Amino acid sequence: MRIVQMVPSLNYGDAIGNYIIAIKHIIEDMGYKTAIYCNSIHEKITEPDVYLVDDLDNLKTTDVVIYHMSIGSELNHIVADYKCRKVMIYHNITPPHFFEIDCAEKVESCRQGLEDVKALAGKFDHCIAVSDFNRRDLISMGYDADTIDVVPIIVALDDYKQKPDQEIIDHYNDGYTNILFVGRVAPNKKHEDMIRAFAYYKENVNPKSRLILAGSHGGINNYYTDLVSYIEELGVRDIEFTSHISFAGILGLYKSADVFLCLSEHEGFCVPLVEAMVFDVPIIAYDSCAVPETMGGSGIVVDNKNPVFLSKVIDRVVNDEQLRQHMIESQRKRLDDFRFEPLSRQFREILENFLDGMKKKNKKVNSQYSVLYDIVNNRMKKSGSEIPFSKDVFLNCSELAPGCADVASLIDSNMDNKSFFEAAYYTFFYRLPTPGEYEFWDIDIKETSTYDFQKKLSQHLVDIVNSKEFADIKINVCSNLFKR
Repeated sequence: MRIVQMVPSLNYGDAIGNYIIAIKHIIEDMGYKTAIYCNSIHEKITEPDVYLVDDLDNLKTTDVVIYHMSIGSELNHIVADYKCRKVMIYHNITPPHFFEIDCAEKVESCRQGLEDVKALAGKFDHCIAVSDFNRRDLISMGYDADTIDVVPIIVALDDYKQKPDQEIIDHYNDGYTNILFVGRVAPNKKHEDMIRAFAYYKENVNPKSRLILAGSHGGINNYYTDLVSYIEELGVRDIEFTSHISFAGILGLYKSADVFLCLSEHEGFCVPLVEAMVFDVPIIAYDSCAVPETMGGSGIVVDNKNPVFLSKVIDRVVNDEQLRQHMIESQRKRLDDFRFEPLSRQFREILENFLDGMKKKNKKVNSQYSVLYDIVNNRMKKSGSEIPFSKDVFLNCSELAPGCADVASLIDSNMDNKSFFEAAYYTFFYRLPTPGEYEFWDIDIKETSTYDFQKKLSQHLVDIVNSKEFADIKINVCSNLFKR
């Protein structure tokens, strides 16, 4: 059995990409063969066993696909039609209305994504939502609440122990109050609200302050241009867009920040909130979507974006040392909930329970096929004949995917030589061996060890299938299959 993850795009350094790689390591530690398959892979990705979807061998019914749903993609429906077991990890999809003025392509992508999520209700055996907000979202779109578990995004907190960019720390250590937000420049993040609040704060409360907006604006250029024009119209200084910077640079920004300000209106989880907790940066966040859930009672969550009100809150956080320490302590306590060990254990338990349920279901199906075989065989015996192949062959072939010669599955089936011989021919050619083939292999079946016979026969059949005559059959065979 394989457990593979799939996602339309595996991006470098983003929250979902890091999460997918963390899950891969958990599955590896569980002892399962695993890999990641995507339509596109960022050139900086160095994780082993990451492939394009076109390289995915035919999946067996006993395999498991973990699919990350976060955007509209043709892959959504391709995965949903797989005959294997499927688990969806739902990261949420930004409502398209946020992009209506800025990006028609993004509107369509988000619209299609939401339609896909609704259309795929019932197509997945289980779902994992990265927040309860996302769980409720799935339920509202027709998903069964009993098939949804909630596990926060697993953040590799140890990565944040790396050395930050000292030049950035030195640059911002100039006596100014640094208000930081980290996240891509996108309309749902509401950068304009942060700019408006900061403009009032700088003019009326603290002239020696700056707003640092760290994140790429690639693909959302109209929104970014509007923000720049808005800043010019307000006449406010010391607002900096960093665009995309190195990870060490991001760490330097967190080290330099006095306040983390988040006024976003749509988040399925919001990893930067956890990052700010790592660096003891007091957080002021707007009460929307999954944000208060991620905050978990820590920091300050506000329900008012009035610039005067927000300026007073920022000023209090900056200057009231007792309040700052209380916020930092509450954030440290909340951060314990995001440690790798408890979250990885929670994810592992959910996956193990799912696999146990799958095994019980497969056992029940195999039991039904076994009874069917016995009924038919007994009736045939009464008329003087019997089924011309063993029960092992029948059970093995019941799991075959059309057009797939799964050698790895055969090797793991623990059949005797004769059953393996018959199952192998049916797996490759959808027929039992001919009398001549039985005669040719008879001595090997009777006298060769199981290991040597399976190796010899499998290589023989693989060579036949690799000929032009059988080029339409896909073979799932590992290079180290017989090196155990």
